[in-house]
Amino acid sequence: MEQAHNTNLVYTVKNKCRVCYTCVRECPVKAIKIINGQAEVIGDRCIGCGNCVKVCSQGAKNYLSTIDNVFSLLGSGNGVVACVAPSFPAEFQEITEHRQFVSMIRQLGFDKVVEVSFGADLVAETYKQFHIDNPGKPLITSDCPAIVNFIEKYYPGQVDKLAPIVSPMVAIARLVKEKYDNPPVVFIGPCVAKKTESTELDEVITFAE
Repeated sequence: MEQAHNTNLVYTVKNKCRVCYTCVRECPVKAIKIINGQAEVIGDRCIGCGNCVKVCSQGAKNYLSTIDNVFSLLGSGNGVVACVAPSFPAEFQEITEHRQFVSMIRQLGFDKVVEVSFGADLVAETYKQFHIDNPGKPLITSDCPAIVNFIEKYYPGQVDKLAPIVSPMVAIARLVKEKYDNPPVVFIGPCVAKKTESTELDEVITFAE
């Protein structure tokens, strides 16, 4: 997969861009502009939602791939743990038996495979306690890093209303590192924005990767 020539999460594959303006029209935060006949992502404005990647009919929008980094981890012999988003049955509909899916991941070299839904249970309990301890406090709750990025970049005055609670991905990563003596952790899920959410995971890859 072609890599970005900059540090932007989402970037333009220049030899494929035909300047159809679809990405410009569809970007929810107007983070794309035309520069020298190419639709370029403005990193400081981008929230990492990946919508431009989805709508580009030319395949000219891509996101930073970390597949090579994951294979380096798998080759390190450090017992890498895969944390898989619970939406995997929708992505891999041809795999009807979840144990087969787990086996396939382990054959790639992962030592253990855990599902992130348990992290969601942990987060739900934390939210419940937070509401008990802070009755009536206005709160913005979202496990989506694109939403958090949107608020931080475009509504900084509302940042203090963001719930001070991590996402299920981070919660399960913390649990795995504590339980299994701090192994490398790789999250596998559907979302591009997850790649920039937290430094507590060693790597994040999408289902497509």
